[in-house]
Formats: sequence, structure tokens, C-alpha cells
Amino acid sequence: MDYEVVIISHRPHLCRGAQLCLKAHNYRVFDGTNYPSFSKLVNDCITSSKYEIIIVCNEKARPTPQAVEKILVMLNEGWGIVALFRFGFFGFKKDLIRRIGFFDERFIGGGYEDVDFARRLKEANIGYYESEEIEYIYLPTSWNYEKTNLSRNQYFRKWKEEANQITRQLAEEDYPYDLGPFQNTKFIEFEKSVLLPYHGNIKEIKMQTELC
Repeated sequence: MDYEVVIISHRPHLCRGAQLCLKAHNYRVFDGTNYPSFSKLVNDCITSSKYEIIIVCNEKARPTPQAVEKILVMLNEGWGIVALFRFGFFGFKKDLIRRIGFFDERFIGGGYEDVDFARRLKEANIGYYESEEIEYIYLPTSWNYEKTNLSRNQYFRKWKEEANQITRQLAEEDYPYDLGPFQNTKFIEFEKSVLLPYHGNIKEIKMQTELC
């Protein structure tokens, strides 16, 4: 067994529901209290794990055993990220992080991390499967969205969006995390991605780099 499910939570009454759904699987609970960003939280889940496959589960997600198995199968087929409720329940191999870098911790307060990562997968030509196919409890977010403008501003500093082109303007930050050597995962191409409509026509958009 070379995977674990990490339930990120600081609300025990919600976390218990996710734990019940995952009782047949290798899981742990990661306390997300007072984290400055979702990206930093996910990065700490990655670096604290001894496993090669990480499945991140929001406390509001209610995945079935079949959903966990689907993620594992698709990752072994070469998908970069398999997200069965956006970034509320998603999995990836550490090799993805070794290839394109960690989640960008400059997105303070929550928001835009998923859009940013989709652009990075497009740049690297790595396939992304995204859906909303598991049960998810709709409750107010625990993130401080008063800070959302910080994330939004960071996104548009990093990426310039035009009609048929997205230009990278900021490089990824270099974090002092060590995952060891690349394990030679062969990834599916981005053109095979299955994406939710809010990504628009990203498959056809041209990517380029003009660093500030």
C-alpha cells in the first residue's frame, strides 16, 4: 500500500463523517488550524507523508471506497491530478510535485490555487481529470475570504490572460522541501484532460512565458 488519504480539518464534527467514509482505507487527519493558505497546508501534507500517492480530502467530502479506487487506478494510468470534487477530494503522485513544483504558497487566504495548478499542468503537458462526482456537504468555508483579493492579485501577477493566450509572468517559488529523486512516472498528455466548464477553452489556449 503506497498511498494515504489525508483529511484536512479543524472541525471535528465534520471530520468524523469523512473518517467514517474512509474507514477501510489508510487515512490520517491533518489539523489545518491557522494555516495562511490552502497551498501551504497541502504542501505540509505532502512533505509529512511517507507515501508516494497522496489523496487530499476536505472535511466536507464524503467519498465512497469506489472513489478512492478510481483515483488510484487513474493515477497509475498516468493522470497528473484526479479530482473527484475539484480540490475538495483529489489525488496525485509525488512525482507530479517533483516535476512541476509544490503548490504556490503565495495564494494567501484561499482561492485560485486550482486555476493556477491547471495552468501549470497545461504548461507541463500533464493530464488533469476534474469532476464533481462525489457527495460533498455545502457549508460555509473555513478560509478567510477577506483575504481573497490577495490570492486574486497574486494570480494576475503570475498569469496574463488574453483571448487565446496565457502568459506566465512569475516563476514558481523555490521551497526548501525535499521529496527525493523523480520516480520516472509517465504522464498522460494535457489534451486528454477532462475539465469542468469554468476552465473555458484552456486546451486550445497557447501558453508562453515572459518573466517580469
